[in-house]
Amino acid sequence: RRVASRVEDKEIQDQFKSIDFTTNSLLQLSNKVLEYSKNEKVKPKLNNKSFELKNELNQIVTSLNTLVENKGNTLDFSSNQKEEIVVSSDLIKIHQLFYNIVGNANKFTENGQISVKTTTNNLNADFVVLNTIIRDTGSGISQADLEKIFEPYYQGIVAEEVENLGAGLGLSLCKEIIELYDGTTSVESEVNKGTTVNFSIKLKITESGKQ
Repeated sequence: RRVASRVEDKEIQDQFKSIDFTTNSLLQLSNKVLEYSKNEKVKPKLNNKSFELKNELNQIVTSLNTLVENKGNTLDFSSNQKEEIVVSSDLIKIHQLFYNIVGNANKFTENGQISVKTTTNNLNADFVVLNTIIRDTGSGISQADLEKIFEPYYQGIVAEEVENLGAGLGLSLCKEIIELYDGTTSVESEVNKGTTVNFSIKLKITESGKQ
């Protein structure tokens, strides 16, 4: 981070951010593997801090460009959020959500397209709902696999066709995080026609973010 703060080239800065997010994601995943291996039922929790939502979402998606481009894919991002909204939430876990889901889409997509679309809707005066749709043009998931993809260590019947599948904990961890936010998630897919992941999480608006 010290080196990144001294670099002025934006492209290099984005690459440092990508490395930083990847490191954080791998650290959390390693911790999760240890929890499962010890058979400990440790409940995850949110470590909240205040941040401007639109800016952080832009940085998260930008940091993922390098990951996606390495497989010849393109990453498109769109958002309906125009005004600044300051929320109090666990930014690391939000990073984890995007990294794991986009990373999973990237594993099963080559020379294709991955799109990320976010919308924010005020739930009430104190909370905003962040809705996210992540869609890819990859190999897709069979109906049999769709019922199991959020299970720990599950890698699916296409495992032999994909390199670097990892531990199979990424989507399981995402489900845990979304539940912490009283959120919902769903997946739609068809073999050879790509996959769409939808998730919604509830974020608390801070006093500085209220109009």
